[in-house]
Amino acid sequence: MAALQLRRVIVFSENIERLAEFYEEKLGLTPKAKEDDWIDYDAGGVRLALHRGKAGAGDGPGATKLCFHAPDIQRAADELVARGVKLGKVRGTPPGLVLCDFKDPDGNVLQLSSRA
Repeated sequence: MAALQLRRVIVFSENIERLAEFYEEKLGLTPKAKEDDWIDYDAGGVRLALHRGKAGAGDGPGATKLCFHAPDIQRAADELVARGVKLGKVRGTPPGLVLCDFKDPDGNVLQLSSRA
């Protein structure tokens, strides 16, 4: 497997409208995709996404999530498992989007994503 490429950082917030105002008005970022619970910005070499959700630790989403792109999520997941990485379930939601969450040794949430 080639080295994974960091493509997106997701920031979780219960008030993404407030964060969107900051990133757009103060930092000058322009949304590339916008949904009710999701705003995606091109922030140079990496995408920055705002995702509605409760920030926190444990089994739920953390304050941030590092997303690594892989065109074939199942293949990448199988290779990571072979390397000893414990992964969550590979899932497709919504249709056409394939995701798989996992954690680093400190508990930070990481994700394999087919999202471009």
